[in-house]
Amino acid sequence: MLGRLIVGILKGLIVGGLIGFGLVKLGFAVLPAWLAYIAAAVTGVVIGLIAGKPIWAKDAKIEAGMKAGVGALLAAGLMFAARKWLTMYLPTDLLSQVGVMAKSETIQLGYFPITSLAAVAAVLGGFYDADNTPEPEGEAKEEAKAPPAKAGPQKRIAQPAADELDEDFDDTSADEKKAKK
Repeated sequence: MLGRLIVGILKGLIVGGLIGFGLVKLGFAVLPAWLAYIAAAVTGVVIGLIAGKPIWAKDAKIEAGMKAGVGALLAAGLMFAARKWLTMYLPTDLLSQVGVMAKSETIQLGYFPITSLAAVAAVLGGFYDADNTPEPEGEAKEEAKAPPAKAGPQKRIAQPAADELDEDFDDTSADEKKAKK
């Protein structure tokens, strides 16, 4: 489980970082609030589709779709938390060398798209991957090879009709019964 948690966090860091990097390259070094929540929702959808049981896995379409929808809502809530409580300032020397911002600007961790979206996606990715417990391969193969269970003897459950009861106690022969019908 710890391994799946770490893999999920890494998936989230990569997905959120790439989406944030794209926004920075589009010129959004600091996200306005409306764009931050939209970007977080898109990030939540993407991480919901690939973390845990990915959408391309067998019988995972509905599960991945539900994770994507819930991920969009959770990501928007996590973005609110990131913007409110991740108020540490990023080192401007490193960001100015990369060409993201001028050396005189200061930016908070929760307002920078690469860091805030990576943090949001890492939380969701860790949760989704830790929650995904794959079924053991040995048990799945044994179930597939096992013959189907045989049905027991068939029993009549319904009560016989009243005219059937009369026929059982009738002293007439079978030929006479056919003639009556």
